[in-house]
Amino acid sequence: MAELEFPAGFLWGTATAAHQVEGGNSNSDWWAWELRPGTPCKEPSGAGIDHYNRYGRDAEMLAGLGFNTYRFSVEWARIEPREGVFDEVQLEHYRRMVAAVRNCKLVPMVTLNHFTLPIWVAKQGGWLAEATPALFERYVRRTVEALDDAVDWYCTINEPGVVAYGGYMGALGFPPGTHGVANWKRAAMGLIEGHRRARATVKELRPGARVGQTHSMQEWESNAGGRPAMEYARRMGEDIYLEASKEDDFVGVQTYTRARLDLPRPIGWLTKAALAVDPIEKLVVSQTVGRQTGGDPTVDARDGIRRTQMGYEFRPQAVAATVRRAAELLPDKPIVVTEHGIATADDGERIEFITEGLKALHAVLGEGIPVRGYIHWSAFDNFEWALGYAMQFGLIAVDRATQERTPKPSARFLGAIARANYLGVTDPT
Repeated sequence: MAELEFPAGFLWGTATAAHQVEGGNSNSDWWAWELRPGTPCKEPSGAGIDHYNRYGRDAEMLAGLGFNTYRFSVEWARIEPREGVFDEVQLEHYRRMVAAVRNCKLVPMVTLNHFTLPIWVAKQGGWLAEATPALFERYVRRTVEALDDAVDWYCTINEPGVVAYGGYMGALGFPPGTHGVANWKRAAMGLIEGHRRARATVKELRPGARVGQTHSMQEWESNAGGRPAMEYARRMGEDIYLEASKEDDFVGVQTYTRARLDLPRPIGWLTKAALAVDPIEKLVVSQTVGRQTGGDPTVDARDGIRRTQMGYEFRPQAVAATVRRAAELLPDKPIVVTEHGIATADDGERIEFITEGLKALHAVLGEGIPVRGYIHWSAFDNFEWALGYAMQFGLIAVDRATQERTPKPSARFLGAIARANYLGVTDPT
């Protein structure tokens, strides 16, 4: 393989989210959702992988593998357990965590909100409530003040399009489980306002820090009949949030697959007026939600498409398409691939996914698009929301009975690339 060099100072990292790895996040809406009868959650998060207590050793492991960046989130439900009451013990915990990451020579990239809300915020309506953006701003202010000058990269809200679609449109088994286009749109506006307020707060307190939000993006395709619905789904799921990132310091792109929406013919009622009513819900949800195969990556006999454990099409090159689209909508904006990965029990397939994704990303760099980093999802096998622990995204395996960590060959493979800053190193296995 030819050596494909990456720019000097390129961010090579892995990522986690607090609720998926910390364990015991009992004051959050997701914890309550996991235990609520009748939700689609397959199992509770429970003790997670105990990253709350093991973050120091985990950071050392990531640094030892060769990474220079660690993206992780702080937990609003811990920091502000009751409205207006900030827990200094938890703020000190995250200060120590940031310090440990820095001591390992890793760049800390802190996500301020990764899907979860404190229960008290959820009870007031979550992102449907008019007060939530201001409440989020207050929490961000207190958190950034506490972390002081130790963090130079902030992500405000992780995948706001997924939050609005998954929880308020009712598509992905997320809390609060409301339904309908009106709730989808209302939640979207709340998330956008929350991002804007958070961004302004970070820039006020830390003018030198880089702040942006991270966007779930897919490589979209359709036939002529499906194009109106595809464009609508893409706009509602991606574009409105990207437009809200015009003043951000960077844009985070998170891509796992390609989505294709085919319909036999354009539907007459699929007009701008009709898109405001709930019949679009069934259409968009039925056509764009990935199927769950519940097994190892395989060729789906129904359509001949190679799929991952998540039911997604195996398409690592999709990241190039989404980065190009982000660059088209936000010209000259620095881009960081803040998530890219695969759920698979076959680690050789993960190495293939990483290799093909990085080759495609390198071609994008050759076009002059300012990509500044690649952060793989995820650092560890962990809790995958409503799907529980069955999805294996991690570079590092975890025995949850003993909490023992075991780096997979893919972890050493990507770590070697990170050290060398080019693709083409020999597979250490």
